[in-house]
Amino acid sequence: MDLATIKAAYDGLKFSKDVFSAFNELKIETKTIDRVNEAVKKVGEAQDTLYELREELFKLQEENNNLKQVISKEDDWNQRLSKYELFETEGGAVVYKAIEGTAHYICPSCVAKKEIHPLQDRRVVAGVFDCPGCGKHFPINKSTARSGSASLKRC
Repeated sequence: MDLATIKAAYDGLKFSKDVFSAFNELKIETKTIDRVNEAVKKVGEAQDTLYELREELFKLQEENNNLKQVISKEDDWNQRLSKYELFETEGGAVVYKAIEGTAHYICPSCVAKKEIHPLQDRRVVAGVFDCPGCGKHFPINKSTARSGSASLKRC
């Protein structure tokens, strides 16, 4: 049931209520007036129910849209991450490696936070790459593992 259907039903019941109210104002016998009053009461209750249904429908539509956005963001993230694979480098670091495009690595800690930061070559210590997102260091090349750089923070 959509909002237009609920609105049409509401308008129809409002019309019925107005008609019954108009009958009530005419000089009619008591028994008929009681029935008209009862009908007006029931139509009013139906209007209230339709109004509540319309409000509930609006809330559900809003929740549905929010959930669609969450799913869309998750799908976008999964699509981006599908272009990488977990990889152990020659230097012993475990990072994500690009499957396609320009060869590069990304930080697994930042991936866990749903961020992609390509690792940058330090050029100060041969074969060590830094994550610009979290500042962690990764021994990428084998030469780094041989040099015994103990001051590197591994992830």
